[in-house]
Amino acid sequence: MNVKALRAFCLVMRHGNLVGASEDMNLSQPAVSRLISGLEASLHLTLFHRDKRSLRPTYQGRAFFREASRILSGIERLPDIAREIHSGRNEHLRVVAMSRMANTVAAPAAGLFARRYPDVPLTIEMYHRRDMERWLARREFDLGLEPLPVDNPGLRVTPLCRGTAVAVIPEGWDIARQDMVTIEELASRPLIALMPDTLLQGQTDAMFANAGLQAITRMRVSSSALACSLAGEGLGYAITDPFTANLHRERVIELPVVPAFRMDFGVVWPLDTEPTPTALAFSDCVRDVVKRAGRGVTLLRGDDPPGSL
Repeated sequence: MNVKALRAFCLVMRHGNLVGASEDMNLSQPAVSRLISGLEASLHLTLFHRDKRSLRPTYQGRAFFREASRILSGIERLPDIAREIHSGRNEHLRVVAMSRMANTVAAPAAGLFARRYPDVPLTIEMYHRRDMERWLARREFDLGLEPLPVDNPGLRVTPLCRGTAVAVIPEGWDIARQDMVTIEELASRPLIALMPDTLLQGQTDAMFANAGLQAITRMRVSSSALACSLAGEGLGYAITDPFTANLHRERVIELPVVPAFRMDFGVVWPLDTEPTPTALAFSDCVRDVVKRAGRGVTLLRGDDPPGSL
């Protein structure tokens, strides 16, 4: 594949037009357009809708960009990697995390890691579950952080911790003065739900189904953090994990849900790849962060299979 054409495509996607791409590449707009046409021909894909004034990405173009942008980023890093190898410092650590664990676990672990190993370069990226697991299985990252279970056969899991589901409710609700909240009490109130294909929403649906109930869904959002923020606006309650709930304390109350619904989390590794010393050191930092998580979170032993405690 023509890397120059791949770069032209990614630049057009980022700028939204040929002008910015041509300026970045120091090429004429027709030259950039020819590169993209050649890329489409080699891929047998239509990446853009064309009219006289603009290029609009097709569905195929948007899907290809999600993968191509990361591949191009890796290619552009090759000179840096070569310099690290030449200098004997090939220790760049790459971590990926789902949004629920990025701010609450990966970020403080990164701070701890940087203080302990100030000379080790660190990259942390955040992806949705399917994308994250795909990149991990391809060994694009050294380790990942995500809720369990993990079904990808290209990955192995070290159990990290266990928590139970909590309800994040507006502080003005009458049940906010309670020590806990039951599924029955929540069933009559508006839920700020996640998208149907997410793990957490599936767990939430299971909680209500196990009680023979169905939640009243007021709206759907794409992240637990946003759901908690909307609960703070009084628009309903959110079901989430203790990590996410601990980040959102303004105008909301966090209550354990009864009956308790268990949520497990793990450190995920590419299969058949020996972890580097820096990756193991970051994993230790993650465990140290979880030890300080406090109420509602129990640290699991590294050899504990999910559900064993």
